[in-house]
Amino acid sequence: MAFGVWTDGNQLGATDVNTKIVQAIFIDKPSDESVTSSTVIQNDNHLKFNAEANTDYWIKVHLIVNGADISAGIQPGYYGPAGATFDWVSDQFGDNSTFNGPVGRRAQTITSVPDMQTNGATNNLVLPHRGILRVGATAGVFGFRWAQSTSDPTPTKVVALSCLIAVKLV
Repeated sequence: MAFGVWTDGNQLGATDVNTKIVQAIFIDKPSDESVTSSTVIQNDNHLKFNAEANTDYWIKVHLIVNGADISAGIQPGYYGPAGATFDWVSDQFGDNSTFNGPVGRRAQTITSVPDMQTNGATNNLVLPHRGILRVGATAGVFGFRWAQSTSDPTPTKVVALSCLIAVKLV
């Protein structure tokens, strides 16, 4: 079914809409996920998508996290298809004693798992991440992975409604 006509006179079909207009993939987390007493990095159950070969994506992630007051924290990271690169930056609190700042911004790569703070088991904190994913000749799953920064009996959680947005760059 045609949706309209391009200015050059060609009809705009469903394939055109999918490849030229709708370039965003939106993944939201439907439920909380927690890690307790573990610093072993694990893949998130929800925040992932199938990345196409030879494609670049602009990635934006809003993590809603909570956990032990400062002590446990979270180690966020990413994984992707063989040969993929992901250069990203995160905003995080740089002062380990209060949550009044300063906010730090650190450049990361696909293999990075930096330590970031949490703000108490009942206090959600939003950690924004953004970057460029470059997928080479091998397609595959790109996703979020994480663990506690320090093993703690208070669960560190990535909370429902955290989201990953991937925009295909063409």
